[in-house]
Amino acid sequence: MYALVALVGVGAQPWTRFEGQEAGLSAILGRLTGTSWPAVLLSAGAVLSIISVTLVVLYGQSRILYSMGRDGMLPAAFRRVNPSTGTPVFTTLLTGGFVALLAAVFPLDLLADLTSMGTLVAFSVVSLGVLILRRTAPDLERGFRVPGHPVVPLLSILACSYLVYELPLDTYLLFGGWLALALVVYLLYSRRNSRLETTAPGIAVEKARA
Repeated sequence: MYALVALVGVGAQPWTRFEGQEAGLSAILGRLTGTSWPAVLLSAGAVLSIISVTLVVLYGQSRILYSMGRDGMLPAAFRRVNPSTGTPVFTTLLTGGFVALLAAVFPLDLLADLTSMGTLVAFSVVSLGVLILRRTAPDLERGFRVPGHPVVPLLSILACSYLVYELPLDTYLLFGGWLALALVVYLLYSRRNSRLETTAPGIAVEKARA
């Protein structure tokens, strides 16, 4: 759908005119119809869709933190749920508050670039994981197998790497700082308290002997 919308947009005006446009599709719609209300309606729909996507992302992030807490990667507070609703209230409030603070302090363009970089790097890591697991654990039970291996994962990594390459320098610096913070948390807490670490073969035996 993204590709089709982009194709229609490029067909409606030269691609060079998109540079500097705040809302290219709305501008095209207003120019073609000769009136402003279709563009306003399209913009309103875009705002509502952004709100819904943001809500889903916040919902997902709070559950990711909950899962990390359940796996021992984060402190016990992250895995607590409300006894009546069964929802991780702490992680939900923490995620919402943290995102609100970022939105209040940093410009939207910077946050958008940083979010894009995080998503693209995550996609690349997942694609790389597919390549590694096909070699190291070929008999592992899978709920889904990526078709076209290894072409599809490699194309995914190349496409994501190209988009990351186009991001500005300040995004790289902030992302590097964020990774450094995550590494500190992992080395000081997650590595020692992970359920995978404490239940790995040999480690549990050594702890029992101690």
